[in-house]
Amino acid sequence: MTFLTRLIVTFVVAILVFGIIPFAAMYFLQAKLIFPAPSRTPPPGPVGSYNPVDIPTPDGETLRAYEHKAEAGEATILVFHGNADTAYFQVSKGEELAASGFGVLLIEYRGYSGSTGSPTETGLIMDGLASYDHVRAQTDQPIGLYAHSLGTGVAVPLAVQRPVFAVVLEAPFTSILDVARYRMGWVPLNGLLKHPFHSDQQIGKITAPIQIMHGTNDKVIPFELGKRLAELAPAGTKFLAIEGAGHNNLAAFGSVEIAIAFFKGALAEE
Repeated sequence: MTFLTRLIVTFVVAILVFGIIPFAAMYFLQAKLIFPAPSRTPPPGPVGSYNPVDIPTPDGETLRAYEHKAEAGEATILVFHGNADTAYFQVSKGEELAASGFGVLLIEYRGYSGSTGSPTETGLIMDGLASYDHVRAQTDQPIGLYAHSLGTGVAVPLAVQRPVFAVVLEAPFTSILDVARYRMGWVPLNGLLKHPFHSDQQIGKITAPIQIMHGTNDKVIPFELGKRLAELAPAGTKFLAIEGAGHNNLAAFGSVEIAIAFFKGALAEE
C-alpha cells in the first residue's frame, strides 16, 4: 500500500468515525435518548387514592393512566410527567392536588410503564388529547394542565387544541432542538431531530392563564430556555425563577403549592 493510498484510507476512516457514524447513531438512537421510559411494571391495582384506568387512543394504543375522579363541581388537573418518569410515580403530587379539591388524571404515554406502543412526538401529543377527551367525556367541569419537563412539550399543544382553564409548566423548554443544541452546540441538528417538540411555536396561541416555574440550577433543561419560553408566551404569563432548585427537586421548593394556588386563582377569575 502506497503512502497516498494509506492517506486516503485514513481520511475515509476518519470521516466515518468522526462524521457519518456518530450522526447516523444520533439519528437512529434519538428516540431512546428523548424517551428513556423506565422498564418497571406498574402495580396492577390502586396506588393511594388513584385507580388504574386504560385509555384508548385513536390509532389503537392503550394508555395505563391513574385517576382520582373529580367530585361534583370539582375541576380536574391532568398531570404530565417527564421523560424518564412514569404516571404512578406522580401519585404524591397527585395526592396534594386531590387534597386541595381537584380531580386528577396522572397521564401516561405510549411505550411507557403499562402502556402499549412506542413513543414519538406525534404519538405523545395524541396521548394527551386522548387523555383530555377521556376526562371530558365524564365531566363538564374545567380542566387544567400541570406538566414537567418533557410533559410540557405535550401540554403546550394540548392547551392550543383543547379548552383548558389554566396551564402550569415546570422546567419547560423552547424546543428539544434547543436543549440538544445546548448540549451539542457544534452539531448541525436541524435535519437530524425527528421529535423537536416546538413549544416555542405553540405557546403564543394559548388563551388560558399560564404559570411557568424553572430552577436556576437546572442542569437538564437550562433555566434560560424556560425564561425564553415565558417571553414567547401571551401577555400576563407568570414566570417564577426558583432560586437554587434543579430539574427534579422543584417540589422541595414548594412548586406544587404554587401550582395549586395558581389553579385556584384561575378558577376564581373564570
